Amino acid sequence: MPPEENKNNNISDVNSLRIGIDPVFKGAPVQQKNTTTANIGAGAFNILNNQKYTPSQTAPSPQSIPVTNPNTQKSIVRTYKGDLESAIQNNHLSSINIAIAENQKMHSQIQAEQKQPEPAAPAEYSKNKIIIFISIILIVLGIIGVIVAFIFTSGGGSPVTQVQELPSLITTEHKDELSLNTIPKGKLLETLSAKLNDSQITVNKLYNTYITTGTSTARRLITAGEFVTQTGFNMPDILKRTLLPDYMIGTYSFGKNLPFIIFKTSYFENAYAGMLSWEVNLKKDLLILFKLPGYENGGGLIADLTPTDNKKFEDGVIVNKDVRILRDENNNVILLYGIIDKETIIITVNETAFKEIIDRLNKEKTLKR
Repeated sequence: MPPEENKNNNISDVNSLRIGIDPVFKGAPVQQKNTTTANIGAGAFNILNNQKYTPSQTAPSPQSIPVTNPNTQKSIVRTYKGDLESAIQNNHLSSINIAIAENQKMHSQIQAEQKQPEPAAPAEYSKNKIIIFISIILIVLGIIGVIVAFIFTSGGGSPVTQVQELPSLITTEHKDELSLNTIPKGKLLETLSAKLNDSQITVNKLYNTYITTGTSTARRLITAGEFVTQTGFNMPDILKRTLLPDYMIGTYSFGKNLPFIIFKTSYFENAYAGMLSWEVNLKKDLLILFKLPGYENGGGLIADLTPTDNKKFEDGVIVNKDVRILRDENNNVILLYGIIDKETIIITVNETAFKEIIDRLNKEKTLKR
């Protein structure tokens, strides 16, 4: 047989042997290309440091494979382990270099992942937009509110007058307001007398009448001094000058209406002396307001009441309080007054009303404590 023919037969035998002994790729034939050997080696070394692998020897061509006995031929199957060992030997690498290269590669991948920002979810992005929009609206509304408040407080708007609750010296169950703007001039005593004496009040209850002036939104109580002036009382100046602004006009219901007046004074000695001086005209001044006996006779009785009247005030004591009492011809009390402490004067028509007012004043003091 010619030498050329013998050579081709040997190559065929070698290829058959390689196909039969390839356990790594599950019997798949190994392609006889120089690039296959180079790619396997390159893959092994790239794991080391992501470097290109350059084989130290060129894979032998099929023509240069020597024909040997199948029983003595070395295995030509290449594995990952073999390529790795070859790369270490050819490039003088060690296991430490491999570990370092792997660690550097892994570290580079982690840094690259951290540098890439995660895209915001669509739902979260929409929620943030809504929150920002609402915040802007609230800020704008706050600025508008501050501007409006500044305009009104700086006098740019009309001042708002608050209607205050009218004060009372003692607790009452019924209240009524009498405005001077609605009363004809010179008719205050008659109008007020009708309120005190003719109002339907529950028994054992107390009624208070406020006398006010001004508009409905800016009304106020008239002071004690103004009240004395409006009614035309002949109160001595020594007493009038001691009066505090607070006072009270009302009636206590006990079988019939029992009118009363409470004044507050700032100077006890002058107030006491002034009340003694006022006794001469006190019954005359209060005749219409309290509807004292003789009121029904009109002006004729009033004309007969003069300072020379034989009926005089006398001393008395009610609930341990010194009082001055005026009696009628039948010895019935028709008018009395007392300065119960350093600043309170009570004027009423009998003992029952006087005791009730004292009791309520004491309760007010207890509550304030």
